Formats: sequence, C-alpha cells, structure tokens
Amino acid sequence: MNHNKKNNRMKWWLGAAVIGAAIVAMVSVQLGNNAVYFFTPDEAFAKASELAGKTVRVGGMVTPGSVTWNAPELDLRFKMSDLKGHEIDVHHRGAPPDMFKEGQGVVVEGILVAAGVGAASLQMNSRKLMVKHSEEYKKPGDHGQAIDKGLLEKSIFKEQGTPQ
Repeated sequence: MNHNKKNNRMKWWLGAAVIGAAIVAMVSVQLGNNAVYFFTPDEAFAKASELAGKTVRVGGMVTPGSVTWNAPELDLRFKMSDLKGHEIDVHHRGAPPDMFKEGQGVVVEGILVAAGVGAASLQMNSRKLMVKHSEEYKKPGDHGQAIDKGLLEKSIFKEQGTPQ
C-alpha cells in the first residue's frame, strides 16, 4: 500500500512538471512572437542580400505624395523612407489601418525583394501594415501634414537592439 501512495504522488508531480513546462513553453513562444523588432530602411539596404526573400519588419515614414490607393481592388502602394535618402517601395493588399496617412510612421511586415544590381532599390510585399503614432497631443483641428523630424528621431529611429 505504501508503494502505491508513493507511485501516485510521483505521477502527480510528474504531471505537474509536464503541465508547467508546457505553460512556460507557450508563454516564451508568445513573447517571442509579440516582440516588435524592425529594421530601418537604411539597415534594410545595408543587409539587403541576407534579408531578400525573407519575412522582415521595416519601419519608416510614408513618403508624402507616394500613396496610391485602389479601393475596389484593396491595393495600396507607397514609398517608405528613413528621411536619409533610402526609400522602399511597399505593396500592400488589403485596407490600410484607419490612422494611415502620408508623413506617418509605419512598420511593414512582409517579404523584402532586392531589385536591381547591388540592391539599388528595395521592394516589400506587405503582409501586415502597422501605423506608428506619437503620444503627442495636438489640439482639435490641427491636422498639419508636416513631418516632425525630431519626433521621428525619438520614436522610430531610436537606438534599437539587434533586430531578430
């Protein structure tokens, strides 16, 4: 009888350990999926050969005057820039987020395609389009489209750890 109690206790501990390990594994996978690492357009150009054909996230500003929206086809095209001369042509299938506009910060997740010799230009086929906005309050009616470079430097292009 004493031997059966010991076996039952051992089974309970083993079951609890397996359940605990499964919970830890699920939490770590979810945390890894929710971490938002992204490259700047400058970094994407520098690493174009190793990133080409892979799913990556790139963050930048929607270049004013570059947005083409075909609503019936749900086809969005625009240029994303780091305001330092690097632009990436983005093609997104689907409706843009409500806050999407020219001069706005965005993070695009998709396949990076190097076009041209020596990655003279880059294109992205977007799977997910996220709008990056500031926490800065503006009074109602103040809808200026001007790009605030200081805010840009603070929000999108701040020093980041190594993207993964």
